[in-house]
Amino acid sequence: MRLPSTRELQAFLITAEHLNFTVAAKQLNVTQGAVSRQIQALEAQLKVRLFQRHARGLTLTTKGNEFLPLVQQLLTQLQKAVDQVSNEKQQIKLKAPSCITSWLLPKLMTFQQAHPDIDVALTSAIMHNVHFASEPFDAAICYTEQPPQKDMKAFRLFDEYLSPLCAPGLLRPDADLVQLSQQTWLHATAQQTDWKIWLDHVGYQGKLATQNQRFATLDLAVSAAIQGFGIAVGDVELARQDLNAGRLVMPFPQRVPSGKSYFLVRPNSAPTPALSLLFDWILEDTDPGMLQPEAAD
Repeated sequence: MRLPSTRELQAFLITAEHLNFTVAAKQLNVTQGAVSRQIQALEAQLKVRLFQRHARGLTLTTKGNEFLPLVQQLLTQLQKAVDQVSNEKQQIKLKAPSCITSWLLPKLMTFQQAHPDIDVALTSAIMHNVHFASEPFDAAICYTEQPPQKDMKAFRLFDEYLSPLCAPGLLRPDADLVQLSQQTWLHATAQQTDWKIWLDHVGYQGKLATQNQRFATLDLAVSAAIQGFGIAVGDVELARQDLNAGRLVMPFPQRVPSGKSYFLVRPNSAPTPALSLLFDWILEDTDPGMLQPEAAD
């Protein structure tokens, strides 16, 4: 029996993720018809139906659901084998949100110095999740309310606590919430979610800022705060270095939990020795109560 091609397996994987031929075709950079033909060829070869076709989209059949994790594991192992053979140095591909870069980089730099034979390739991303089956990463940091899906091992790094952050001297030491509203508020989201969480927690019902500036990411908003352009609400742990160095201050003592956390994640498959070393290094200063993998339902 001829084995399925990697192209057919990849088409199945991406289609199973999105349950839409059109979206899968865009991601694979082929036509919708090409994806459909690859799926049909795979089903004919396996002699099973992998998808149920409906007027409004697709669903996986029972056999399709059984096949999906096997294909995910197979393609992940194949990619690792190719990387291992083609690179003299051991390489780890790590994806992380851009906002955590300042927290993560010192750990990666000391790791590289201690293990020069291991190359950590960091990809900074705006998206806060990862799909190991369709993305070429060995590990990632995710920002979410719950541990990522059950096909991953997840380790909680820290919980997010929010507080206003600004440059020294922007507000007087005795500033109150009314004076806060007279400053420019810097936002990392269009919905101004972080500010709303903090203001609700402190019970502020007064006037909101008349001057607002929105940024694409939290790190850009905090950078603007450091330069004195206004006040951002950010994560206290991520701002620790800037707070300790005096580049930022917390004008108010309240630290509000957002309900979200940062998780270090990897696939369920057995990690390479290099990946285990990196995880141990990043998690070294983590609260011991958080080191056990998060249980998934």
